[in-house]
Amino acid sequence: MPQKRGLAFRGGIVLIYQVALATQPNQTKTNLLKKTLLALAVLTAGVSAQAQTAVAAQSSALSVTADISYVSEYVFRGLSKAGDSIQPSVKATYGDFYASVWNSNDLNSDGGNETDLNAGYGYKLSDSIKLDVGVTRYLYEGQSAKDSTELYVGASVDTFLKPSFYAYFDNDDQKSGVATYTASIGHSVALSVIGSSLDLSALVGFVNAYDSEEYVYGVISAAIPYKLSENATLTVGVDYVANDDDNNVFATRGYTLDNGKNEVVYKVGLAIGF
Repeated sequence: MPQKRGLAFRGGIVLIYQVALATQPNQTKTNLLKKTLLALAVLTAGVSAQAQTAVAAQSSALSVTADISYVSEYVFRGLSKAGDSIQPSVKATYGDFYASVWNSNDLNSDGGNETDLNAGYGYKLSDSIKLDVGVTRYLYEGQSAKDSTELYVGASVDTFLKPSFYAYFDNDDQKSGVATYTASIGHSVALSVIGSSLDLSALVGFVNAYDSEEYVYGVISAAIPYKLSENATLTVGVDYVANDDDNNVFATRGYTLDNGKNEVVYKVGLAIGF
C-alpha cells in the first residue's frame, strides 16, 4: 500500500511539472527539470524506506522455532509417562501471542505417543513482571490416559533468580479434574571458555487430583546450551526428579518413576530458529 500511494503521488508531481514546464523559458525549464528530478529521487527513497521498514517490522514480529530432543525418560510433573523418547516440537510467536505443537514418541513401544497443542498470550505488566495465560490440549495414542484440556495462568519476574508461579487446571473426566501449582527459580552462570552458559533451575509443584489424591514433586535441572550457528543451538542437560507419592496412587496408572520416587533424566536437544 505505501508503494501504491507513492506512485500516485509521483504521478501527480510529474503532471504539475509538465504544465509548469510549458509556460517557462528554456533556462528556467532546465533549472526546473533539475529540481524536479532531485525531488523525485528524494521522494522515491523515502517511500522505499517506509515500505522496507513496514515489511521488516512484520517479519521481525513473527518467529518460528523447531526443536527435536531425546530424553532418557519422559517425566511429566514428577511422574514417569514413558521410557526414553524422541520429542519434536514447533513453536510460533507473533508479538505477545504464541502457539506450539509438541510430540513425544516412546522408543520402547509402538504406542505410548502423546501430542500437545498449545496456545497462549503473554502480557507485560511492567518492565520486570509478565503475565501468561493459555490453554493446552493433550492427545494420547496407545495409552490408558484420556484426552484432556488444560487452562493455565502464570506470572514471572525478570529479577535475580527469575522466579515464576503457575496454576494449571485440567478437565480430566475421571473424577473432578486436576489442579497443579508450581513455583520455580533459575540462574545462569557464564562459561566464557566455551562461549556458553550453565543454566540452573529448580521447581516445586503440588498436584491435587481426583478430589482427594495429591502429591508434591520437585525438579532440579542443569543445562548447557551451545550455539552451533546464528540460528541453531544444541543443548545438553540433566534433571533430578523426585515426588512423595507415598500411596503410589499414580503408580497404579503406570506413572511411577523407574527408581520409585526419584529419577535422573538425561536429555539432548537441537533447536533451530527461523
